[in-house]
Amino acid sequence: MTLERPGRRLTVSLVASALGLSLATMTMSPLGLLAPIAALFSLVRGRAARLLFAILAAAVGCALLVALVDNDLRTQALSLTAFLAAAISIAAIVSASLPSPIPDALSPGTRDDAASRAASPLARVHPEDREAAEQAISRAFRSGIPQIITCRQRQTDGSYRNAEFRADAGYSVSVPVKPMVQTPDEPWTTAEELGETADAVRAAKVVEALHGAAFAFDPSGTFTYASPVAQTSIAMTLETLNRRLGEKSFMDGGDLGWKLGVHPDDYEAAAARLRTCLRTGEHFNFEYRVLRATGDYVWHQFAIRPTRTQDGRITGWYGLGFDIDVYKKTEAALREREKRLQQIIDTVPALIWCINPAGIPSYLNRRVTEVTGITLQDMIGPDGSRSLAVIHPDDREAMDAALTDSISTGKPLIARYRQRRADGQFRWVDSRAEPLRDETGAIVEWYGVSVDIEDLIATQEALRERERFLWQLVETLPAMIDCAAPDGEPVYRSQQLREFLGFGLDELDEAGKPRLAGTLDAGVHPDDVTSVREIYAHSLATGEPYARRHRLRRFDGAYRWVETRAAPMRNGDGDIVQWNVICLDIDGEVRAQDELRLARDRLARASQAASLAELSASIAHEVNQPLMAVVAYANACQRWLTVDPPNLERARGTVERAIDSATTAADVVSRIRSLFKHATDTRTATSLETVIMAARDLMAEEAARLSVRVDLRIEADLPIVTADRIQIQQVLINLMRNGMEAMETMPRGRAMDMRALRQGVAIRVEIGDRGPGIENPEKLFEPFFTTKQAGMGMGLAICRSIVESHGGRLWVEQNEPCGARFVFTLPAAPLVAP
Repeated sequence: MTLERPGRRLTVSLVASALGLSLATMTMSPLGLLAPIAALFSLVRGRAARLLFAILAAAVGCALLVALVDNDLRTQALSLTAFLAAAISIAAIVSASLPSPIPDALSPGTRDDAASRAASPLARVHPEDREAAEQAISRAFRSGIPQIITCRQRQTDGSYRNAEFRADAGYSVSVPVKPMVQTPDEPWTTAEELGETADAVRAAKVVEALHGAAFAFDPSGTFTYASPVAQTSIAMTLETLNRRLGEKSFMDGGDLGWKLGVHPDDYEAAAARLRTCLRTGEHFNFEYRVLRATGDYVWHQFAIRPTRTQDGRITGWYGLGFDIDVYKKTEAALREREKRLQQIIDTVPALIWCINPAGIPSYLNRRVTEVTGITLQDMIGPDGSRSLAVIHPDDREAMDAALTDSISTGKPLIARYRQRRADGQFRWVDSRAEPLRDETGAIVEWYGVSVDIEDLIATQEALRERERFLWQLVETLPAMIDCAAPDGEPVYRSQQLREFLGFGLDELDEAGKPRLAGTLDAGVHPDDVTSVREIYAHSLATGEPYARRHRLRRFDGAYRWVETRAAPMRNGDGDIVQWNVICLDIDGEVRAQDELRLARDRLARASQAASLAELSASIAHEVNQPLMAVVAYANACQRWLTVDPPNLERARGTVERAIDSATTAADVVSRIRSLFKHATDTRTATSLETVIMAARDLMAEEAARLSVRVDLRIEADLPIVTADRIQIQQVLINLMRNGMEAMETMPRGRAMDMRALRQGVAIRVEIGDRGPGIENPEKLFEPFFTTKQAGMGMGLAICRSIVESHGGRLWVEQNEPCGARFVFTLPAAPLVAP
């Protein structure tokens, strides 16, 4: 058994990695890292290599995405993309120079199905030598060192012949070749054959060491050879590959057994191309998916070339198949990522464009064309220069100057201008562009984006207009406005306040004194400044609103009363960010209040005098009523006595009524005396019916004199009331007399009705007349208001006061069909339990 030198590839990889890292450190460039990456790909195989390729491809996609969406990191992201692309290329070159990885199914002992056992080289090794072959394979897989042994191999006729058996770490197991030495079991082998066999062995070693699957077939398409890699990777022997699947030959449109190892979607195209090449002699280059022994379809690239005689006749075909599944998947992933990135660029809500280092547009995303209606050709003038026709004429010159400056200096472009839309309207856009530079710092491309800011511009203009409006509002308000910092120091004063004080904030700053202290010392009256400081300091410390009236010095030196109010303005966290102060000149109001206070004092004294006069009039009115009745009864008595013969009975009755009236007058005087002595009213449980009957009797003579008919209706079982009998009787007499006097001008139909009825828990009394009625019902009860020529205007006012003092109400209504109706209510006395 012969062994190769171990660890040579690992040593070379370590040395290359060290040199690459040193170069990257010294040059501060990532290019030196390509050496460690190449070394890594020289050591890994199979799935590990595919995983590394996928990671690098994903990193390229992420770097491209960052370059498109982040202006600040665009240059670094594009540099990283270029580095990763170079790494993928070098890794592909390194991997392509190495043999294909071994499928897991071909490792010793991993598959036990009949197809795998039949296709495996170990199946044709003599049973006595098979253990040594398996051990060689295991050593090769563990150590990575190729293993070569001599063993016996079964031939197609069933006999065994000595052959060389080679196992490489990570590679397919090679097929045994002809014996290299003469053996006693093979007496027919000659010296010439031995020499030819040696050449064949060397050629076979070269073929079987190739990266990929080697194979050959004759001009008819029948396989004549397949390398061990080819047979073991697809678990098919030559017999299986050449087995007819129908009666027709392959060239006649039939199918061979290798169809079973090709993806159904790819076979027809691959077979048709192969038939064409077999007929025409053209080179066969095709990619299709092959069924591996693992059961997976893997992309392969096949290259087949013919061999010809001197006269050009094709004698055979030789080909290689390479596993390109990783590249195909990486390519598909890159295409998919490129498609997705393009979709992002086309759908992002912004206009994305590129220009070359000379400033000529080189790319427009789809949204630019949709929004503006222009194409890339429209952005380039007839002479090949850039065209700014899409920009508003008033902004075109400034934009051209800004773009020219950025191109010449390499500074990022920042510009605002109006851009024409597809509908012909112009809208404001904000454009920004950053340069992409190569390793030398030279600008390769400019990447720009334009964002529609029409709404933003309109909003800003509206805000500016609103700010101007608010500023004018503050400056023109009929009040003095002041704004202060959280510590109370003024930061703004309106024009009216500046004009009132006669100095501004700048003058306080020039004096070298804090603004707040300077304002208080110069403006507030000396008698008020101490309290103002204390109250304002308390508000600043606690955040409570400030309100104070004090005297403030005007620019002419005069002190005027002002009312100052301050409230804190807070942020979202509740912290005070500013104090807003308003100061109102109330000097006129203060002086007017002083004058009003003096006027009120004078009015109070006059009111006292008026009250005394009113009281005198009230007393006169109360006493006058019974005295007039006494006089009337005395006159009546005199008439009854002077008639012939004298009517003594009538005279006696009249005298009794005169006595009652005199007694009533005496009671009125007693009530007034009690009032001055602060005595309480004499209120007892009284039947309102008896009071009404007594009042009617007292007014009977007056009614007869004026020819007034009095109709009385009293509801039965009226409740008792708690009242002063004399006062209620005076109310009834006053209301009856007013009604009778109102009908004096009526030629006939003088009638008065009196009613007393229950109304809930009260008693309702009505006295109606048929006079001319009332024009001002509400004024009728005001003191000193009267409709009589000789009246005092106190009777009804006193009546309302009496009724309301008893807990009732008195009002007047229009009587139907004419006249007035006075109504008052008195509450019924509460029932007392027996």
